[in-house]
Amino acid sequence: MVRNSRFLLQKDLLDKLFNLFFEVMGKKSSKEEFMKVVFDLLSPAERIMVAKRVAIIFLLMKKIDYYNICEKLKVSPSTVAKFALLMEKSEGIVPTFKNIVKIEKVALFLKEIFNEIYHPGLHGIDWKSARERKISLDKEKTFGI
Repeated sequence: MVRNSRFLLQKDLLDKLFNLFFEVMGKKSSKEEFMKVVFDLLSPAERIMVAKRVAIIFLLMKKIDYYNICEKLKVSPSTVAKFALLMEKSEGIVPTFKNIVKIEKVALFLKEIFNEIYHPGLHGIDWKSARERKISLDKEKTFGI
């Protein structure tokens, strides 16, 4: 639980703080630079919390069942429900994820086609690898990750 002071900051000072935060976090040219800043700023628990929040929203966008999200990410149903409500009013993360989900749907569709073409039983197809691909695709459909 985050503990903030009960004394509110002035609006102009708060705007300056958010601008500074954006300069530090938002303008990174590589994943490595971004991860270094995140590891310096956030504790391990905070990093996990933020990553789980992003994953919950992403999985909800992919229409994954609440139970599966709770099971995979080890979060409570109330947490998932809270983020489902927050998504309705979101103007930042939801539009970003819509583009990502579209791309992932196309990739999933292509994987399904590939599995249909190279299914077990065809001459020259390794049954073990075909079965592993099928199981992997089923898990991705169920859990979204």
